[in-house]
Amino acid sequence: MTWLVPSEDLTLGQMQAVELSPETHRMVMGSPGSGKTMIVLHRARHLVDEFNVSPDRYRVFVFTNALKAYIQSAVADVGVSDESVTTFDHWCREFHDQCVGGRLPWGKGGPDFDAIRHAIHDHVVVGGKARDLFDFVMVDEGQDLDPLAYEILASVARHVTVFMDHKQQVYERGSREEDVLRALRLRRRNVTLLEAYRCSRYIAQVAASFVAADDERAKFLEQVRTSDQGRRRMPALYAAKDMGAAREHLTETIRTCVDRGDRIGVLLPTRRWVFGCARGLSRAGLEVEVPPQRGKPRSDGLPAHDFTSNRPKLMAYPSVKGLTFDTVLMPFLERDLFPKAVSGELLTRWLFVGVTRGTEWVYFSGTADRMMYGDVFADLEQRGQLAVLSNADDALAESRGTVDACPEDSDLSSLF
Repeated sequence: MTWLVPSEDLTLGQMQAVELSPETHRMVMGSPGSGKTMIVLHRARHLVDEFNVSPDRYRVFVFTNALKAYIQSAVADVGVSDESVTTFDHWCREFHDQCVGGRLPWGKGGPDFDAIRHAIHDHVVVGGKARDLFDFVMVDEGQDLDPLAYEILASVARHVTVFMDHKQQVYERGSREEDVLRALRLRRRNVTLLEAYRCSRYIAQVAASFVAADDERAKFLEQVRTSDQGRRRMPALYAAKDMGAAREHLTETIRTCVDRGDRIGVLLPTRRWVFGCARGLSRAGLEVEVPPQRGKPRSDGLPAHDFTSNRPKLMAYPSVKGLTFDTVLMPFLERDLFPKAVSGELLTRWLFVGVTRGTEWVYFSGTADRMMYGDVFADLEQRGQLAVLSNADDALAESRGTVDACPEDSDLSSLF
């Protein structure tokens, strides 16, 4: 059993998006929980059946490897080729090698994907080569692809369907709705999914606190249709006295959620924190999963993400978009632990995306004197929408030692 809802259980609005005619390109907008990722797969299956499309003639493009693995975990349920699901940048690299030729542009630490896209754009859009490679392509989380990518897609595919939500843009560069419409030569979006039925009302209220615009916040809350009967778990914030207390509480919280049978996502400030925490949790006797090592088996022995398993998944915030968990844990919410290049506005969107990945419960933690978003959490507590815990609430508080925030070059697993 996977996260994918069978087609017969989709809402009328979702089925409308699945069955849109491919005579023109299409754009589908939807808030968290509206089922965009599910619709991507069901629409791909619909177009394959309706127009007898072979696996080499279509693609499902995503932006992250985590979302690629997540979607691939469900392709067998709907009968879509798992090889058709790939990241856009991976496809660009392959296309450059096979069709553009020449030396692959290389930047600091890896391929220069910006230069690769420009070379492909010159080859396909400007040069008019390799057009209509695909009968159709689907793009999930389309707000994080730049406008140049859409000009390329409109040239290499006869039909493009884009699923997006600007509130969930997790990178500085991306596309606004008008950018995509212009590239696809559309006058307006085709469908807006109005029911975000996945998120519980508690989670929606917390998520709304991370939406800056009043009108967008109200619109998001109006779209929540979920009943909370039988799963009224109030979101929680643990204000720790020090980093040692924060990591001990996180360990015990994960253990409790595992015992409860939850599907768990643990979001961390950077990839460096992901692997350091994973090593520490493993030493504490918890089996957790981390992102794959460039598609290869991990050399450090840590299990890679397997979305058919119930082991907790650790990842950095940008990797979580499009995914769904019963419980999402967001520890170590301190500004100096997050990348300095990430703006405050973008960081707030990271929190919004993180919160809305959970269906039943969300948890935050950090040291009390360095916690981010203190005013947001105080307001949520005052409105009875967040339970705030402290060391005084924890019987283990006295047994915990003090561990300072680790320096940049230290092994994060020492915190555990």
